[in-house]
Amino acid sequence: MPYLVRTARLEIIIVLGGLMIVVASKVFAGGIGLAGLLTVSKRPGQSPNEPAEFSPARAQMLMTTLLAAMYYLLQVINNPSAASLPDAPSTLVGVLGGSHAIYLGGKVQSAWDLLTASQKKNSKK
Repeated sequence: MPYLVRTARLEIIIVLGGLMIVVASKVFAGGIGLAGLLTVSKRPGQSPNEPAEFSPARAQMLMTTLLAAMYYLLQVINNPSAASLPDAPSTLVGVLGGSHAIYLGGKVQSAWDLLTASQKKNSKK
């Protein structure tokens, strides 16, 4: 049985490593575009010549998610037990949830601003 577990673990590492190599090569070759990853899309009525704005909410969410993923990956690597994955610390889950809540709060605020601007525009007519 230990041989089967070791083989399955090796196969998973090979598949995930291969997937990571394919995605990384596509990103570097330009097949997967990252333009606009950290910018806010243009709002209705905004001139097409205006540059897109940097989004701090997207940047913090991306950095928090990457750091949390790397931390958990290190936990998995340092815990070679084949029986189970290590538990995610509650602080890690809280920080990740808070980061995503901040991002979603920004989205709600943007939607609210668009809605109120639209209502003001319609009431002036």
